[in-house]
Amino acid sequence: MRRRDVIFTGLAGTALAACASPSPPEPLAQLADGRLLVVAPAADFDPARPPPGWSRHGDRAARIHVSPEAGRSVLSFDAPGGDTILRRIDGGLVSTPILHWHWKLEPSALDGAGDGLPRGLRIVVGLDGGGSPALIQPSRWMRWGAGLPDHQRRIEISLSGAGVARRELARLELAATAEDGARRVLRPAAQGLAGGWIAESADLLGLYRDFFPRDSVAATRISFVALGAMPARLPEAAPRAIGHVVEVQLFR
Repeated sequence: MRRRDVIFTGLAGTALAACASPSPPEPLAQLADGRLLVVAPAADFDPARPPPGWSRHGDRAARIHVSPEAGRSVLSFDAPGGDTILRRIDGGLVSTPILHWHWKLEPSALDGAGDGLPRGLRIVVGLDGGGSPALIQPSRWMRWGAGLPDHQRRIEISLSGAGVARRELARLELAATAEDGARRVLRPAAQGLAGGWIAESADLLGLYRDFFPRDSVAATRISFVALGAMPARLPEAAPRAIGHVVEVQLFR
């Protein structure tokens, strides 16, 4: 074989490798009640070096780590936030329309007025197959998603509130936001929610129909679930911990 043939063959092989589709995500573990387990980190799970099917997104300025909480291992997010840990999945939206999880926002994350931006935790769900991405114009508030895996639609669910002079006055709101900036309040802002574990459930199918009424829900698939803390500039004396998330599940 001539040298130029070797070079051409090598380049062709490289091109094919670059164009190859990523391997399909591993199936989610099924619990005894039929629910699918998305996130339940083991004590040795390392977000800095995530296993296959997982990835870290952001500038890595924020610490994401596993910590013990009430006898279980949870994902913890420290200031300045902004980064996410993501798991690729492949599940039909209609077959698993309910997202369920537990999270806790540390009261210290709400100390001080700071930069005036909301502080809190978020879960981001990527979806594909239901419609054309050309129909959606991302809001400038949702452009942080650059670097996430390719997806057609994105829904962010957040528990957040503004920093206050006295943490007991903090009011936390549960809301869902689509990538075009459309927003739905799932639970009005209320006091007394920081510092304790909260079990949440969200009807992804209902939110998808509300945000993207022209799409085909039957063809829509959930392609990833990402977890993170909102970007926040906490006062210098405040602890770095923003909050924790565990036991993210999908079910019907």
